Amino acid sequence: MAEKRTLNRVGFSDAIGATIFAALLVATWWPLAAVAADECYRADGDSGELNFRGEAEGTPFSGFFDDFEVRLCTVDGGLAGAAIEVRVATGSVTVGNRQGDEALRGSDLLAVEQFPEATWVSESVEAGGDGYQAEGRLRLREVSADQAVNLRLEQDGDAWWLSGDAEILRLEFNVGTGEFDDPEFIRNRVDLRFDLELEPENAG
Repeated sequence: MAEKRTLNRVGFSDAIGATIFAALLVATWWPLAAVAADECYRADGDSGELNFRGEAEGTPFSGFFDDFEVRLCTVDGGLAGAAIEVRVATGSVTVGNRQGDEALRGSDLLAVEQFPEATWVSESVEAGGDGYQAEGRLRLREVSADQAVNLRLEQDGDAWWLSGDAEILRLEFNVGTGEFDDPEFIRNRVDLRFDLELEPENAG
């Protein structure tokens, strides 16, 4: 697995950006006709990365989720109509320092004791741009809303890598209360990126 990316900045406010995602989320799909038809694939924190970036008072920060699972099942050998499920352990988020991590996991942000898991489930996958766009539902802090994810697939030797990104608006999911609900302090948009090595579900 690729080494976790180095954080640009660590601090209490970093916790907010991290808070987002989870979720999300993320996903895994591609023009799977090139791989195999009507099969299921998986990826997790051991075979990929789920990173995020945000801004606090105009200063960029970044972090990642260490514990997540992705499952993708093809339909008729293609990406269109594929079923994708993503689960993220919110408590696995980190911005690289103890104070920031504790704040992020607290009740004002991810509230991981009350909401230990975030999920994303696909509803459609269509070709678009330089890859695919998946539409689905993101569930975070018991709030469920539409969330689009951009997808790309690359082959490296015998391995297939799924990468992509999403723009998540944290306030739509009640991530950030009190002083953290001010988008001038912590930017509302959190940029999610992922890189996943796909493995057949029945491998090993």
